[in-house]
Amino acid sequence: MKSAIITSVVAFLAATTSAVFVHAPSASADGLSNPSGTLTTECDGARSFLQVDWKAGDRVTIRWRVDDTGTAPDFSPVLRIQAHDADHDAAPFVFPSGDAHFVLNSGNGTHDVGLKSDWNPANIGNINHLRVQIQNGTQAQDIGCTRVREIYNWSMIGHKNAMAKRGVDYVLGGEGTPAKPGYDCSGLVYASYNPIGNFPGWPVRRAVDMWRWAESHQSPSKFYAKSVAWSDLKVGDLIFYRTTDEAVGHVSFWEGDGNVLDALEPGTKVSVHPEGGLRNVRVAAFRILGVATVPTD
Repeated sequence: MKSAIITSVVAFLAATTSAVFVHAPSASADGLSNPSGTLTTECDGARSFLQVDWKAGDRVTIRWRVDDTGTAPDFSPVLRIQAHDADHDAAPFVFPSGDAHFVLNSGNGTHDVGLKSDWNPANIGNINHLRVQIQNGTQAQDIGCTRVREIYNWSMIGHKNAMAKRGVDYVLGGEGTPAKPGYDCSGLVYASYNPIGNFPGWPVRRAVDMWRWAESHQSPSKFYAKSVAWSDLKVGDLIFYRTTDEAVGHVSFWEGDGNVLDALEPGTKVSVHPEGGLRNVRVAAFRILGVATVPTD
């Protein structure tokens, strides 16, 4: 009888312990299937993971996860997310509790997740970036570490800028300036991205050089390119085309539904049109992304 009681107690403790460590609501547990980008932010004892799906210049879907990684006993990780415009005016992300921060109180080894669709911060015209802060404890617990990182909305703001140029004439070498009026295909990309606040700037100008740059800059940084499968194309992704047997010679913004936005050729204007009308052959697609770490000292 004594042995049976001990066995029952052990089984009960094992069950309740595992229940504490498996803490994740069903909502959003599977994550986003094709996010625009992701961001991990961590320090000793705490980690956050964001999936970000940029919907437009001013709208974003966020799937967040926060983990207590167990290296700081009896501390509760704290997550904060803010939307920033180019001038760093900010709007706080409000969690289901109604607070601008989320405290994970479940103990070492646990996590929690949440999802906010089409977040549109009222005072942010263009979400230049999201700022994510993770701490390994609350103020009352005497925080041991803080980590801050940012994820940038280059692709959708660049696309928004390009859409505003519809109707402008195709001009070989054009960049939309008084000295170089109109746009050619890469000039449209160049002129749509480079004015974005905090954007480091395209270091190259021709379509073939943009393609080569994207091929060789796929490691996360403040300005990098992510190779995109045709099945995963999202509005604003850049598609590069071969126009001869030897070289990439054209670039377009993907519009969805079989359409692209570009400056196609002499005699046309910047416009949205069916991709099937192009004589060009697809070579590769890239999504322009950016992430950075913010010093906290």
